[in-house]
Amino acid sequence: MDWMDVQAAQDGAAAGVSAEDLLAGLNEPQKSAVIHAEGPLLILAGPGSGKTRVMTHRIAWLVTQAGVRTEEILAITFTNKAAAEMRERVDRLLPNLTGAWISTFHSMCARILRRDIELLAPFTRDFSIYDTSDRNQLIKKIIKDLGYDPKRFRPALVGGWISNEKNRVADQDQPLVIDDGSGMDDEVFSKVRDAYAQRMADQNALDFDDLLLKTLELFDRHPGVRDSYATRFRFVLVDEYQDTNRVQYLLTSHLASGHGNLAVCGDPDQSIYGWRGADIRNILDFEKDFGEPLVVRLEQNYRSTKTILGAASALIANNKQRKVKELWTEGEEGERLVILECGDENEEAREIAAQIRGVEGRGGSFGDCAVFYRMNFMQRALESALRLAGVPYQVVGGLEFYQRREIRDLVAYLRLLVNPKDDQAFLRVVNAPLRGVGQTTVGRLIQWTVDRRLCMRDALRSEEAVALVRGRAKKGLAEFAGVLEALDPMRDGPAGEALAAVLEGIGRERWIAEMDDGDTLVDRDSNVEELLAHAQEYDRLHPDGKLPGFLQDVALVSDTDVYDGTEDAVKLMTLHSAKGLEFPQVFIAGCEEELIPHGRALEEDPVNGIEEERRLFYVGLTRAMKRLFLTHAVTRFFFGDTRWARPSPFLEEIPAEFVEGLERDDPESVLGAYEPEDDGAAALAVGQLVEHEHFGRGRIESLSGSGVNARAEVRFDQHGSKQLLLSYAHLVAV
Repeated sequence: MDWMDVQAAQDGAAAGVSAEDLLAGLNEPQKSAVIHAEGPLLILAGPGSGKTRVMTHRIAWLVTQAGVRTEEILAITFTNKAAAEMRERVDRLLPNLTGAWISTFHSMCARILRRDIELLAPFTRDFSIYDTSDRNQLIKKIIKDLGYDPKRFRPALVGGWISNEKNRVADQDQPLVIDDGSGMDDEVFSKVRDAYAQRMADQNALDFDDLLLKTLELFDRHPGVRDSYATRFRFVLVDEYQDTNRVQYLLTSHLASGHGNLAVCGDPDQSIYGWRGADIRNILDFEKDFGEPLVVRLEQNYRSTKTILGAASALIANNKQRKVKELWTEGEEGERLVILECGDENEEAREIAAQIRGVEGRGGSFGDCAVFYRMNFMQRALESALRLAGVPYQVVGGLEFYQRREIRDLVAYLRLLVNPKDDQAFLRVVNAPLRGVGQTTVGRLIQWTVDRRLCMRDALRSEEAVALVRGRAKKGLAEFAGVLEALDPMRDGPAGEALAAVLEGIGRERWIAEMDDGDTLVDRDSNVEELLAHAQEYDRLHPDGKLPGFLQDVALVSDTDVYDGTEDAVKLMTLHSAKGLEFPQVFIAGCEEELIPHGRALEEDPVNGIEEERRLFYVGLTRAMKRLFLTHAVTRFFFGDTRWARPSPFLEEIPAEFVEGLERDDPESVLGAYEPEDDGAAALAVGQLVEHEHFGRGRIESLSGSGVNARAEVRFDQHGSKQLLLSYAHLVAV
């Protein structure tokens, strides 16, 4: 069947869907977003307002009613799970319709680079994608090679700084802060950063930031490539636009440059990723940047009760960086929120477990319940209490499938087949299964390759390099080289066949038997079977995808992509992981100062930080469909010390009328005796010298606001000017 036949078949499938079908069941704002023709479109979508339905029906409308060909549509989401859901929904509306690109930013960029990255020498199309773990391992090796201690200069932290600096290339307004007390100065950081960039190029590898930045570089340096995509994609749709960073904003602008048919959907009130570069200004300034768009507000909520919506709306109204929406629902009034005070984190966990047991006793299911928390360390007490109470639970975002040892080993073998320069993959499996190749041998080979700017597989083929190795290690390297050479013909074949060949080549039973480190061998073997099944399923769904495409999918998977909501178990997760999910019964633990809002966020950016923390709490509240429990402890074991804990000021922002046990006109606040302490503003004056726990000595330049909103601008001797909320800053007069 040629292209014209395929197009005709698609048009025939589309013809069976009428305008009435596509608009049935939509409210008026949803309809206006779906049928919008050409020009920019801003969809401000409140939580639970049906935005995914609007996006998918808009795609179907463009194809069936506006005469747009499917290959002219680009839809971008933020997770593979969301992209898969969107594809599935579009397929239900228009069966067998192909051609549209529906993917994440990273998947889209990887796809573009697979075709054109060779314009950016020295990279080639068989590049590897390094995840955060790969990146940190490489940085650790570089820190050691440069003669520094990775315990002092922590690889994960350095990796975060490198990521931040990469994104500064596109946003010079974003300062790079290197301050963790380790003593890493600009000179040391520059050495590590430059060595990292060089090793990545030598290994023909890109990290997650590189996928976006290299695509932006490709568009900037080769306008013809950019124009080819801007011409092809006549309609661009971006979901979760409030979470885009500067690079994603620029990529979107490039792709919409030929026509201006850009539809973005998002909610400034749910922008919670500023710590990783998301810029709320992208959605707040959309009307200014893209010129008189149609603005549609999706304010009808189909998820939560009136009470939960009222509480959440009152909370978020305290933010200034937002687009005002008036959320409403036709649903029931619902039960009031429950705020529980507990003695410590263990009592808190036991109380949550007891409440969940009560849900089950009233005919509900464990799967109806979710527990959110701000930081991962809080998970331990919750797990312990749930186990003791006999409550099944599932941790979302813990040690996920693709992070397991046996899975990472197999994926490394596959990566090495596709990209022989992938030294991170080489180093992972050179001694898996055990071949007697120790750190001394590996160190000699690494030094040989670094001196010659070659890769580790080059060393295997070099008599000079192999001559550096003695005894059992030499035999082990020869065995490893033989396995790789036997597997090389599989590099362009189906993923399932390549994986089966790897398992046969390394000796599956021997390799699994050697992994005696806590997990049962049966579990590891089951995980291997699951990966094999996944590879075979990929081959079935992508007959032309081959092994490189499978590896790309694996590299870009995230914690939430592997979330399984079907298990009848309580879900435990951080507030960030809860984004996009919903549950009948929600518990938010640790509603205390230093946790919600997080102390670090307020230190790094006090004014913007408090607003993002409030947005994060708002996201947590709006996941709840029926009931919402908020818990806080009087004391909590926190960073090696038991501390007194003050209730979160966000609890004060929830009107009493929405809280169980309090009345609309009750003079008591939500927290009763826990009134905010005096912010200390009255004792401070402009020009006064003060001391801050982290920023040191400084002078007050201005004072503003009152109560919990009292602020001071302080110019510190070592850290410059900072805007501080006095209720958190605890300034001491000098």
